[in-house]
Amino acid sequence: MEPIVEADDTDDDPPSRVWSVSSSAMNLDAEDEELVKWAAKVYGRGDFGRDGDASSKEDDSPRSLTSENEGNVVDFTTDTADTPGGADEPALESPADDSSEKGGGDKDVTAGQSRRPGRGSGSIFTSKDVRRQTVVIAKKAFSSVASVGLGLGYLAYLRVRHREQNDPNSCTPFVVHGGKALTRELLSRCPSLQREYELPKWCTNTHAQTLIGYGRMFTIFLEYDRQLVRCADGGQVGLDWLVKARFTPPARPPSTPEEAANRAVVPHNIPAACDLPDDAPVFIMLHGINGGSHEGPTKWAVATGAVRGWRCVALNLRGCNGVPLSSAKVYCAASAEDVRAAVDAARRRYPSAPILLAGYSLGTYVIGTYLAEENSHGRDPVAGAVLVSCPLDPHSSHAGLNRDAGLVYNGAITAELRRYYRKHVDVVGHVGGAGFSAKLIRDFERELIVATHGFDSVEEYYHYFAPQRIIPSIRTPTLYVVAKDDPFLGETEQCEAAIRGSSHVALAHVRKGGHVAFLEKGVGVFGPCWTDRVLGEFLASTLAPRSAAARAVDRSLKPLSERNEQRISREVFNGRWRENKENGGGDDALTSHVDPKRGLRIRSRL
Repeated sequence: MEPIVEADDTDDDPPSRVWSVSSSAMNLDAEDEELVKWAAKVYGRGDFGRDGDASSKEDDSPRSLTSENEGNVVDFTTDTADTPGGADEPALESPADDSSEKGGGDKDVTAGQSRRPGRGSGSIFTSKDVRRQTVVIAKKAFSSVASVGLGLGYLAYLRVRHREQNDPNSCTPFVVHGGKALTRELLSRCPSLQREYELPKWCTNTHAQTLIGYGRMFTIFLEYDRQLVRCADGGQVGLDWLVKARFTPPARPPSTPEEAANRAVVPHNIPAACDLPDDAPVFIMLHGINGGSHEGPTKWAVATGAVRGWRCVALNLRGCNGVPLSSAKVYCAASAEDVRAAVDAARRRYPSAPILLAGYSLGTYVIGTYLAEENSHGRDPVAGAVLVSCPLDPHSSHAGLNRDAGLVYNGAITAELRRYYRKHVDVVGHVGGAGFSAKLIRDFERELIVATHGFDSVEEYYHYFAPQRIIPSIRTPTLYVVAKDDPFLGETEQCEAAIRGSSHVALAHVRKGGHVAFLEKGVGVFGPCWTDRVLGEFLASTLAPRSAAARAVDRSLKPLSERNEQRISREVFNGRWRENKENGGGDDALTSHVDPKRGLRIRSRL
């Protein structure tokens, strides 16, 4: 007997027809009835059972049931792609037909109510199927991400290759000076400033240069004779006089004459200190923050000076590198007592010898402060000075250390300062919890340095030794050497303006070099860096006889004005600072002077 089929004749779309089949009218036997019940459970249809029960609990059923009527085939299979409506149409559930899922009894689908089978409580998708689909999706996602990553990597490679082809690892030194005869003459005697400085291809990144540069301490070994010198304020410093040196062999022999010249610092070229005449120049090298004579930049600079026949000494600030701290006043950038004690001791020991100074990082502040204080009072005890990797603006330099990669350097330096404080806490005393509570350099300076050196604030402390303030007072031939990618550099505009108004100070900067690094191609860590050669050339030029025009520059600037003497004086500075604070000037209080020849106004802090 053929089944009774009731169809909605008003629906012209065959896939949208809704079939209502009565099992009693089909005269199904028991086995066929079980098939209908299973199909009803799978597809959520009503009226497939004899008693209207569409939620049969039987699961052991055949995989498919096919019913033919008037050429239309209804295929009940586990593949959702074969459901009525086509593979491209999603299976939808009718919100009105939830009575069977909730046990609402049999309810025929009436004509005109379009409904398609959907996934109900009887879904046949297993956990295995879900896992399989998850794996497929994960593979597609991974392949997509990998393709995008490879594409971006290739583009980055092309960019780097283009940059290397069009921007070689060479830097042309750029020199800023006031154009006076003295600075022009001194700079003309520095060949390293007249040609390109080339970095090693394997170390062009600023952070790599900075970190690897300190590794030079393992490629040279110096033997010192230490002398402890008492300072006027009760502290003491250590003078490590060079006795002899030995070197580790270079990585490979030099391949060019230029490379061989850069490696000219070898043991047999360093004369014994006892063989030097009494009037041999005394070269004093000063380290950076918490450093000493054991650091690589200091040792190679000392060796470079020794090759030129200078009597070399490495200055260790109070409390650094094993020097005992004899007073509660720690070293800082605004205190020139340590350098003053070293220069006076060298002059007493060798009265006829000229004195040369060099320093890097924090040591540049100390030497600059010393030169400004001495020159402002008409004293000129030093023949020349070179200051390497000086942060030209302490305000912006410290601001840069409080963000991005600067925080790494800030944290490392602060840890060194805390170690310094813990070592000398018995002498310094507990000053506001300094050293233990400080998380940044500025915190340490506020809690310890400002308190022990008589400053009212960190801003006052920064203003005192800021290069843009002290440069107009310097009358000693001085060369600043910096790298533009130095993470400690800070802003340079105000300092460059002050240098253009000076007759004795010049600034040489290159595009790359890091902080106290300046590793050079073909030399690396096994020889002097670029700044060592510049240092030697400039200091040697200050010892050479000067032309009449250069001597005229010195004569025209002496004696110094009373205004300059008072401006750099510590007592006058502190008084003027407090006066400006009371009058509302504060941090913005500026002094200025005009260079009449250049028409340039130089602004500087008090």
